[in-house]
Amino acid sequence: MTDQNSGKILVIDDDAIFTEKIGILFDQELSVISAETGEEGITIAQSELPDLILLNIRMPDMDGYETCRQLQANPETAAIPIIFLTIKNDSINEAMGLELGAIDYIAKPIVPRIIKARVKNHLTQKRQRDELENLSAIDALTGIANRRRLEEYLETEWRRAARNKYAISLMMIDIDNFKSFNDTYGHQAGDDCLRHVANAIAASPQRPSDLVARYGGEEFCVVLPDTPKDPALDMAERVRENVKNLAIVHSH
Repeated sequence: MTDQNSGKILVIDDDAIFTEKIGILFDQELSVISAETGEEGITIAQSELPDLILLNIRMPDMDGYETCRQLQANPETAAIPIIFLTIKNDSINEAMGLELGAIDYIAKPIVPRIIKARVKNHLTQKRQRDELENLSAIDALTGIANRRRLEEYLETEWRRAARNKYAISLMMIDIDNFKSFNDTYGHQAGDDCLRHVANAIAASPQRPSDLVARYGGEEFCVVLPDTPKDPALDMAERVRENVKNLAIVHSH
């Protein structure tokens, strides 16, 4: 069975034999998904968010250049690295693709050892970039997502909700009387309080797609994709109960 956590690559190519070769080459190492047209590839990229895209330049309906342009123009897919597939010694096409934002070229017919090494190198680089990006998106005090990550995620999920025509809910949470708590017990206790409340809120959502973030100060947000009003209210009550159960003393 393929280890889904080791990486996912999307092959956009109308050559079914080539796609099959890639699947066999990375069997047991990567998850390989495919699309036969540029339009189909864009749709799959938006829903699957692969770690890397192998994109053929020459396709009948929409060539690789236009497919690349549309992927780069979409905030959901703009950060996915793209490797162009082309015939050997095609320097003009290579230059044009790099100008569009492709990170590399692989010439057909492929040399298995070379394509395997290049794909693995680019996946390693992407993981390193993702780790740095994740660190920059974490609130240093509470360990949950920060406001920057919240705004980016909310924009992405808003677009997805509009495209797929489903509901999205946003919870805004504020700790009551926090200023007087700080004044009474001191800022160290206030920081501890924020950490405990953040953990209680973060323990409430049940799905990986739900994002808990610190908005600022004693304010928090929860983004609930594909969630209408009533389930969102149920989640809000669960959050309230989890925070209440902390039983943080505030004598004033």
